[in-house]
Amino acid sequence: MKLEVTKSLKNSYIRGNNGGIMNKYLLIDDKSDLLIGNCMDIVGFLGKRSSKVCDLYGIVIQGLELSETFIDHCLATKSEMTGIHINMLSQDGKIIGSYNFILDKPYYFLKNPITLQGILNLQLSGEFASELSIEAEEIWNQWMIKKPTKINTWSSLSQRQRLGWLEVIRIHSATYYNNSTNKKNYYLDMTHVVDSKSFYYALGEAMNGPGGYYGSCLDSLDDCFCGGFGAKPPFALHFSNGNFNELIHQYKIKESERVKLQKIEDLLISNQVTLIC
Repeated sequence: MKLEVTKSLKNSYIRGNNGGIMNKYLLIDDKSDLLIGNCMDIVGFLGKRSSKVCDLYGIVIQGLELSETFIDHCLATKSEMTGIHINMLSQDGKIIGSYNFILDKPYYFLKNPITLQGILNLQLSGEFASELSIEAEEIWNQWMIKKPTKINTWSSLSQRQRLGWLEVIRIHSATYYNNSTNKKNYYLDMTHVVDSKSFYYALGEAMNGPGGYYGSCLDSLDDCFCGGFGAKPPFALHFSNGNFNELIHQYKIKESERVKLQKIEDLLISNQVTLIC
């Protein structure tokens, strides 16, 4: 789900700020697509998760303040909540990523205006539509405090942590639809590029800035060329601090990586991307 938070949507849920305490999450109902509200924390989401019981996770939504729109919805109909989009917020209140949590059984809100306008704590069980990795959790916790402002932050991560980085940048990129730009020149720093995976990390930042995403495999890279991820070909990709062609033919590189990099180069060229060393 590509979520674009419009001005009207933002205004629809802000009634207060839980007594001045910063909200960390914004929740959207999967069934009605209505904004449920915002909350202070979700125990069992980012951080220590409860052990699975019958393949289900338990979460506790703390300090939930329902939006006026959702309160009206609850009072007007028998509101059945079967799934929620958990949207993570930065410290300035912007959505930076989203995960879908599917409830194992519907949750019903009581038709009580006094209760609905209070601060709620909900204990729910279910499963994530897309599993949230421990490695991604670590990075999301950092991004909720402050997103990266410089490129190559990923270079200091271990191979295990880089998988979490890829999960985060991919999901973050789906939060907002990036319109095509008129830029015709992009600059890729090859300093830490040693294989196909690190190339995708560097390419994402070349196209969309620190923490940017522009594909993670041939199929997703091809999708990016179609729009929605910033640049659409034709454009020129300038390499600095390294040579992409030399990397492909470097004797130390594994043959499997050589093949992957060659396919990336072929795909770039076939989509009217001019490679400039």
